[in-house]
Amino acid sequence: MNGWKISLAALFAILATGSGMSANTQGWGNSFSAGEARDASQNGRIKPLREVIQSLKREFGGSYLNAELFSKQGGGAEYHIEWVTDDGRKLRLIVDAESGRVTRTTGG
Repeated sequence: MNGWKISLAALFAILATGSGMSANTQGWGNSFSAGEARDASQNGRIKPLREVIQSLKREFGGSYLNAELFSKQGGGAEYHIEWVTDDGRKLRLIVDAESGRVTRTTGG
């Protein structure tokens, strides 16, 4: 009976990771660590988050609630930002991390 429990646990673990291949091994869709984001910003590969936030503040008013940096399929990176406007609307913004341009907005 214990052998079945171990085997089923192993099977579920494999299924949960997508046949044993995580997004990390595929090379896209990964969240950057704080150190990786800082290095990319300092090396000029992406705009610093503070610059992106300043630009969004001018465009939308309000402030950010949360921000994460992800790699994009095919290369590059994008910020996923939760934003609240001055009038209380909650937005989800996708911002190209290299150009600082908003590529998608939802909510509001």
